[in-house]
Amino acid sequence: MKNNLIVKEPEEMVLMKGGRFSESALKLSAYLIANLKKDKNIYEINVKNYFEQFNIKIGNYKYIKDVAKELFDKEFIMEDRFAKKLNFYHFLAGVEYENGILRVEFGSLLMKYLLEIKDKYLKYEIQNIISLNSKYSIKLYKILKDNLGQNTRFGKKSELKLSVDEIKELLEIPISYKYGNSSGIKKRILEKARKEFQEHTDIIFEYKEIKTGRKVIHIQFFISQNPAKLQDETTKKFDKYFKSRAMFVKLLRQNYSGTGKAFGYKTIEGKVWWLKLDKKGLLYGSVGSVTLDEVNNLDSLTKEFNSVESGENYDLWFKVAQNSDLYKDFITQGFCLYKIFKENKELYLELQKELILLKEQGII
Repeated sequence: MKNNLIVKEPEEMVLMKGGRFSESALKLSAYLIANLKKDKNIYEINVKNYFEQFNIKIGNYKYIKDVAKELFDKEFIMEDRFAKKLNFYHFLAGVEYENGILRVEFGSLLMKYLLEIKDKYLKYEIQNIISLNSKYSIKLYKILKDNLGQNTRFGKKSELKLSVDEIKELLEIPISYKYGNSSGIKKRILEKARKEFQEHTDIIFEYKEIKTGRKVIHIQFFISQNPAKLQDETTKKFDKYFKSRAMFVKLLRQNYSGTGKAFGYKTIEGKVWWLKLDKKGLLYGSVGSVTLDEVNNLDSLTKEFNSVESGENYDLWFKVAQNSDLYKDFITQGFCLYKIFKENKELYLELQKELILLKEQGII
């Protein structure tokens, strides 16, 4: 069972009121939405596989009984007061369970609504909520992720100002919860979510308290992509290019042709030639930061490599790529290996240490 299922929820559902769904119900509902297909309203779930994916104790029959009943029993409300629209739904129209298989039926009106949504929706990978340990963290994730998506589309900074009362309403926090005490909203919900997002999701946030007198009245959220997860996504995106020499050469030509950036070097007679690709995708070397377009005396400052030499250079750097994550970072993020570029100097020196080790091990 895949963890990278895509959930597509209408924004009204992200901000929906009513229902007070538990953490378990929020996860199962997201899973079902991710699996929706046109002209199919009955779905079967292998409960054992589902438990494994969501890190739930295997054999917990009561868990699946309770969460399915919750989705069947509770209604949720989506309201657009400006457009004078009000929708009441039960998430499921029917539930059956037998021999480890959970069979659920979607209500026709809800299914139609979910499948026909074309704009104003939140899209996220289900793996982002799998490890969140409270319904408050899940609901806050959706709200902040939605805000980040909207602001990114319009080139704005992602900030969201909510009153403490609005946070209580949107996250469905009991009225009895205070903001600042030892078991209140700040410590039990905001701080917990901030740590969970950093570790498990594709977004992170910081926040600022806005006070009237000594009382916290509003919270200003500052939302951004999680750098750690962005790096993971970049690595996954480029993984296929390191599986074969042909794909590796393709990656270099796609990202380095005509840029003047060096993806490697070759030492010939004591002189370092930085390996680059011209606009036609042919391999050449240059001394210093010079490119083919910048000089008249090509013989002294640049060197063209024939097909045999090019092949040897590609072989060498393909081996480096297969054995060095640091080198992968260089070429997938568009860095130039030329050492005078100060912003890359520390990484360059780290890579030199790796290359020396690879040579000592006889890998390159």
